[in-house]
Amino acid sequence: MATAFETASAFARWALAHNLLPRLPANMEEEYLAGVPALQVGDAAEQIFLRRGLSSIVFNDATSTVYVYTNKRVPQKELELLPRLLNHCEIEYPQGAVDVLVPPINEAQGASYTVVQRAAAGTSHYACGSSISPGNEASAGTLGALVTDAAGIYFGLTNNHVTGGCNHSGVGLPILAPGVIDVAPGGLPPFTVGFHERVIPYVLGTSGNVDISSNTDAALFRLQDTAVVSSSQGGIFDTPAAVAAPIEGMKVAKVGRTTGYTEGTVVGRELRPVRVKAGSAANGFEGFIWFPGVFVVHGETHEFSAGGDSGSLVVSLNPDGTKSAVGLVFCGGPDSLAPGGAKSMIVPLGPILDRLNVTLVSGHNVP
Repeated sequence: MATAFETASAFARWALAHNLLPRLPANMEEEYLAGVPALQVGDAAEQIFLRRGLSSIVFNDATSTVYVYTNKRVPQKELELLPRLLNHCEIEYPQGAVDVLVPPINEAQGASYTVVQRAAAGTSHYACGSSISPGNEASAGTLGALVTDAAGIYFGLTNNHVTGGCNHSGVGLPILAPGVIDVAPGGLPPFTVGFHERVIPYVLGTSGNVDISSNTDAALFRLQDTAVVSSSQGGIFDTPAAVAAPIEGMKVAKVGRTTGYTEGTVVGRELRPVRVKAGSAANGFEGFIWFPGVFVVHGETHEFSAGGDSGSLVVSLNPDGTKSAVGLVFCGGPDSLAPGGAKSMIVPLGPILDRLNVTLVSGHNVP
């Protein structure tokens, strides 16, 4: 019996042979697809996908499900002409695409930041899961976690597109908390929580000109004062020290600037790299970036994340009650199968920590 990964790969080979998906260089396709022959999906399906457009293919080996995302909704009459079972795998045809990497920032559904109190010490601390932005940009994203390097220096971890200016933030650029667009009368006065340090750089380009296999979305800023921050995730739970790989079917949670605490499920993994439009208005940059190894998350009852939640730390909700850090929210988009009509997309955390040579901080100024 074929796995969902193999079935998704066979479907993709058929779609590529009929010019329904954009091609990667021949040698790069083999990095992402299983070594299986193309499925014969049929002429009727080809005509439907030419009209509706294929967006991406997502697979879930845990449930033996393949999600074939289309740009336009496939009406019921056409759904009846499409295969719903291939190689013993269920095939779904949701409508959905990928938003730009820096979508419009949604209004926070509650407070855009959390300050936790340590009653015994009589101190207060800015929590992870809260609003941050570069000091020179009217934006807002989320402080995902605190990390430390081998020298014991503390940093804030978030997305490249949140504080790194999509590769363009100058080293030493002040990072503000709360983010610029969340500064308001009666709110917390903005302060410099740290200074931009470095990013895992985006590699721009396609068609074999560059190697996109290492693209992810992460940046560090050096904390100005470790006493004013907490590793607590919005006062709800502490950042876990354990790190695990995201897997299909995993129950997850996050705390973010816009939607606060939400729970969800990893519904699948993108078969091929995802092409996302990125930009930094403050730096006059705009371009397209391909991200491999992306996982799709659906919220349990409503959207898992929204604009402004980028950078949020995603943790697994393990059956034994423990948590492990598994990824960072970095993007999203419409999804007709998802609660709230929107999916979230995450990049795995383990490779990010390894490449930055840092470790998660737990138990720091936690109530």
